[in-house]
Amino acid sequence: MTDTNAQTPAPSEDTGQPGLLSNPRFLTGAVVGGLVTYVLTNEAAQRKLMGGLAQIWLGLQGGLEEAKERFRDAESEVRAQQQK
Repeated sequence: MTDTNAQTPAPSEDTGQPGLLSNPRFLTGAVVGGLVTYVLTNEAAQRKLMGGLAQIWLGLQGGLEEAKERFRDAESEVRAQQQK
């Protein structure tokens, strides 16, 4: 009679595969999903987010207008130099 338990290895606790919590993609997805859920369900967070986005947008518009004005000034200087 042979012992069949001696031939099959005992199941080990550690399978060598990392768990979900050690996977950076899983953790990133969980954090992003949590933040999106928080913003979608919290009216105060929505107001703050929209206010912040509006400030960024206005800042970008102001910066763009400033850049346009500087370009027009430089263009005028080049034209003045060419006419001399």
